[in-house]
Amino acid sequence: MKPRSASSFFAAACVAAASAAHAMPLSDRSDRTSFELFAGSNLATPGSFRGPLRIESPDGVTNYTRLGFDDAYQHDYTAGAELDFNLDSHVALFAQAAYSQFNGQNHEIGYTAPTAGFVPIHAQFSDVNSGELDLGARYTFAMGERLRPFVGASLGAEHVPDTYATVDDIRVGLGKSGTLFQQRVETGVQYSPMPNFDVRLTAAASHVDGGKSADDPYLPLLGLDSSNSTMHAHWDYPAEIGAVWHF
Repeated sequence: MKPRSASSFFAAACVAAASAAHAMPLSDRSDRTSFELFAGSNLATPGSFRGPLRIESPDGVTNYTRLGFDDAYQHDYTAGAELDFNLDSHVALFAQAAYSQFNGQNHEIGYTAPTAGFVPIHAQFSDVNSGELDLGARYTFAMGERLRPFVGASLGAEHVPDTYATVDDIRVGLGKSGTLFQQRVETGVQYSPMPNFDVRLTAAASHVDGGKSADDPYLPLLGLDSSNSTMHAHWDYPAEIGAVWHF
C-alpha cells in the first residue's frame, strides 16, 4: 500500500470508529497514560533559498527565478507515535516520535539567454526523509466533555540526511547530514466516542533551526552560494489525525 493511501485509510478508519461508537461518560476515567498513532501532511513550507537573480557574462545572461522551498520539495506524509502522561485532569506531558517524507521535485530554476536563444535550466532535487523526537506538554479544556479543544508546545530534535540537487548531470551538494533543533506549537480538538478511545485532530506550526551548508563549489549552478542552502532555518505547518488509546 502506498504511504498516501495508507494515510487516507488510517484517517477513514478513525472517523468510522468515532461515528460508530456510542457516547459514554468521561468523568469515570482513572487512566493516567495514553498512546497515540497519527498520520498527516504538511500544509505549507514558506520561505525560499533565494530570490530572483540575474547574472551577466561574456557568453550571455543567466536569469534565475525565485527558488522557494515548496518549489524544490513536496511534502508527502508524516507518521508517528506518541506516549502521554496526565499530570492532572487538564495537563499532560508527552513524548513523540515521527517520520516525515519530502519528495524532491524537478523544477525549472531559470534560463540562459545566449545569442542562439533561450535555454531553460532544470534542477532535480533529492528526496529528504527525516526522523524527529519531541518532548512537550499539552493543556486540554472542557474536561468531561466529548469534544475538548487543546493547546500544546514541544521542543525536540530532527535528523536530516545529506541534501543535494542535480543540474546537467552534475550533483550539487546543498546541506550536510545533521541533527537540528526544533520547536513546535499546536492546537486542535479531541473527540471521545468511548471512555478509552479518542480521535485527535491537530494543526501545528513547527520551526526547524538551520544546519551546516555543504560548501559545494557547484552551488552557483543553482544561483546559490554557501550562505544560502537547504539547511537554513524554516517553518512548516503540519496537520495530523490520530487515534488515542487510554490505559
